[in-house]
Amino acid sequence: MTANKGHHREPRLVTGRGGTRLFSIAALAERIREEFMLEFRDTEALREADTPSRRMRLVLAVTDYVVAVESISMTSDDKAALMQRVYSELFGYGALDPFLADPRVTTIALNGAERAAVRYGHDELTDVSPLFEDGDQLQTIVDRLLLNAGASLVSDSPIIETGLNVGDRRVSLSVVTPAFGVSVSADIRLHPQSPPSLDLLVEQGVLSAEAADVLRRLTTSNYGLVIAGETETGKTTLMNALALEYGGGGAAVERTGEMRLPETFVRFQPTWGSGDAAPIAFGERLIESLSAAPPLLMVDEVRADDPTAVAPLLRGEDAPRQWWVFRGAPDHKRLQSALGMLARRAEPGAGEALVHALYERLPFVVSVARIQGRLKLFSIAEWQSRIDTDYPDYVQLFRYDQGAARRTEALFARWL
Repeated sequence: MTANKGHHREPRLVTGRGGTRLFSIAALAERIREEFMLEFRDTEALREADTPSRRMRLVLAVTDYVVAVESISMTSDDKAALMQRVYSELFGYGALDPFLADPRVTTIALNGAERAAVRYGHDELTDVSPLFEDGDQLQTIVDRLLLNAGASLVSDSPIIETGLNVGDRRVSLSVVTPAFGVSVSADIRLHPQSPPSLDLLVEQGVLSAEAADVLRRLTTSNYGLVIAGETETGKTTLMNALALEYGGGGAAVERTGEMRLPETFVRFQPTWGSGDAAPIAFGERLIESLSAAPPLLMVDEVRADDPTAVAPLLRGEDAPRQWWVFRGAPDHKRLQSALGMLARRAEPGAGEALVHALYERLPFVVSVARIQGRLKLFSIAEWQSRIDTDYPDYVQLFRYDQGAARRTEALFARWL
């Protein structure tokens, strides 16, 4: 996303008090919000306004009052737009509402109040700056998103990752507070109401029918796997599609609860704490999920900056079959190095034990990438043993070439 330095919000003005004063729409909306809260905060009337139409009637009453007091001259269309803005900022997410309601939007990226971009489908980010009048307005909307996700900004958690439902869509929310930057930034990812299947991913050109067949056979095998890729490359989407193919029971440990899983899965999600509730960390949820002894454990996502959470997944002899989502580059050398380093750092005193455990428990690695603005399966690889060394080779069975991940000449070492 690039800054649009020449793009500034011009204030819209209306006339009031017999033409002797000009009011900006932003200031007028703020005045109506303040009057609304003075009139209706913690009242029975607001509690009974349990539908959009009832809430809008309250907004209308306050708008009419302010417009009359200030003798505002405005058209019916301007008044309707003003009321919608006030309603959105009182009960919705302000300037984000049109994008949250648009089924084409998959990402909203906010970098302070001055910069905003959205992604439609799998396309590149499109600049939509500016969306907010100032940092306070942005902070109000971010606080409301966090509140509805059961989280809040605290000084010792400069980065918060959580999730919530907006309408019928699941939303993943990542917020970086000023401790790590000059202003609040947020990454909002919106998932479709119905998760895509492998067949749909084939139709969309993400992977070939042949590769989808191999992934189906992997889901019905007893083998574990890792789905790897950079941010926003479809890792969780592919994991969700595999979970739908799997059909059995299991558990899922998710950072933001993005997936739409079958009812046969039990979810474990960290919490950030709100009010008197204590936070529960991602690693704690992993331990809790292992205690449930699921036949399949999905982890979304395993990260190199949190290696100690990995040790319980690899250490126990009776650990369940596992599927991981892992944030890492799809390049085979860098990915092989990153996974090995992750296992070594998980328990420094264990030597190479956890590295070998990773090879055994997660013998297949599926990588995805964003190539020329499109999500693509990049490779399907297998850790294959060698006679002359204790370390297996990372063998690519499918590799991206000329627009798609294609079958290589390498053979599977394990029966699918």
